[in-house]
Amino acid sequence: MRLSIHRKIYVVLLCLLAVSMTTSVFVTNLLWTLLLVNWVVEWNWKEKFANWGQNYLLHAFLVLLGVHLLWLIGTSNMDYALFDLQKKIPLFVIPLVVLTSRPLEHNERLSVAILYVTTVWVVSIIGLVRYLTIPDLPYRDIVPYISHIRFGLNVCMVLVLLVYAAFFYRHLWCYLLSLMLSIWFCIFLLMLHAYTAFIILLATSLVLLLVYGRCLPRKPRMRVKVLFLAVLLALGALVGWYVDGYYRLQPLSTEPLQSHTANGNPYQHLQDGIIENGNYIHIYICEEEMRQQWAKMSNYPLDSLTPVGYPVYPALLRYLGAMGVTKDSVGMSHLTPADVAAIEKGIANPVYLQPGLRKMFYVLFYEYENYRCYHNVNNFSVLQRFELWNAGWQVFLQHPLLGVGTGDVVDACHKQLVDSQSPMSDTQLHTHNQYLNFLIAFGIVGFLLIVFFFARAIWLLLCTPVRSGTLSPQSTILFVAFLCIVLISFISEDTLETLAGITFTVMGFTLLSRGVLQCTPENGVPPCTSENGVPPLRQ
Repeated sequence: MRLSIHRKIYVVLLCLLAVSMTTSVFVTNLLWTLLLVNWVVEWNWKEKFANWGQNYLLHAFLVLLGVHLLWLIGTSNMDYALFDLQKKIPLFVIPLVVLTSRPLEHNERLSVAILYVTTVWVVSIIGLVRYLTIPDLPYRDIVPYISHIRFGLNVCMVLVLLVYAAFFYRHLWCYLLSLMLSIWFCIFLLMLHAYTAFIILLATSLVLLLVYGRCLPRKPRMRVKVLFLAVLLALGALVGWYVDGYYRLQPLSTEPLQSHTANGNPYQHLQDGIIENGNYIHIYICEEEMRQQWAKMSNYPLDSLTPVGYPVYPALLRYLGAMGVTKDSVGMSHLTPADVAAIEKGIANPVYLQPGLRKMFYVLFYEYENYRCYHNVNNFSVLQRFELWNAGWQVFLQHPLLGVGTGDVVDACHKQLVDSQSPMSDTQLHTHNQYLNFLIAFGIVGFLLIVFFFARAIWLLLCTPVRSGTLSPQSTILFVAFLCIVLISFISEDTLETLAGITFTVMGFTLLSRGVLQCTPENGVPPCTSENGVPPLRQ
């Protein structure tokens, strides 16, 4: 069928959006604006209004817009409210355009998906080059164009697409390519310290197994369940092993404490109880000998800051403690030139030199130890979230019914942090929880309005195969997987407060939901079969 020029432009703009959403804020803003202009110029209002009336997901996005506008009434910071609305225009424009336009054909959807996966892969390769060529590059800056957290969400979706392609297309080259790319993306997530992404992937896998497992033949279904259970048990054993390795006290911390060094200088023992790698950090300290030996090993003064802004002395203290040696001349003799170079960079634990899951868990354990012993949350991302959540919850309890208004969330949370004398009272961070952000802004009333219309839209989208008992994995699995990724991300991130998060959310919701609408049994695709003629899973 011959396509109109506006239809061709529409498809090209969607393809370019799939590229720009992880590469350029400016281009993304330009593209959704052009998408809106093309939609208006295309005219064809009769078809658009027909699609408008039938699409409950579009109604949900419009309700979200209406709540933002209506709650301007209770806002005192109108400048921020207008800035917030301006930032969220794509949250309403992209669904309006996509959900009132004719759905993409299979080849068009495939083009968008291939460009999206390719772009995420290219950005990851750029990140790898930066990681290898830029000394002391913080992990947050490995990806140059987008927040490492938002990029982690995109990697999660790409991994879902790769598994989907391997499972449903069933070609050898597809298996091999999907396997290699999946391994690479998992390694890259470790480089990014995007540990939340692994939790999202695990939770999404569990949901998909529970929902779609019965579409598999009996034996493969049991094998998948056994495999998933084995993975869970292995992860549990791994976590237990890391906990034991971190907290089991080593001989230096369990034997009677000595009072003097081998050179006769007195030790300082601080009984604060903070543990790292099975050793109490602040015992067996002889600062005089440490200073003398450090001056021979490094050009960095012990009281200076490392390039990443971390003081050298605490890094040295922790490093020696993590090694399980005394903090004196004898302990300093165990340091190699590589250890000294690591300490000069602010690396405070030899485990941190080995990227992987062990490093991830040891960082989390040290954050917890700091909070347990000192109630310190500064520079600790997980504990900072807890502090922000607590402050946000207190604000919600003060305004439970209607919230504080569209533009007052940041001000109200900051005031609560100051009033509670929080160590984060000088931050302007958001709540890092999208659900809590909506509760604070709109109260129970606005929050339930949003939840009701989106839950209604999603249920009506999936209710036909659910009621008939014939879920079609090919038509709904990507949408359900994406839904899991977004909803779980809302727990630890305010995903809809940045353009990258907004674009990721609305592109997934709109394009994948149109795929569900095209592939329901009523439209001629039988349950548990694929659109491209691949043999069904259930014979």
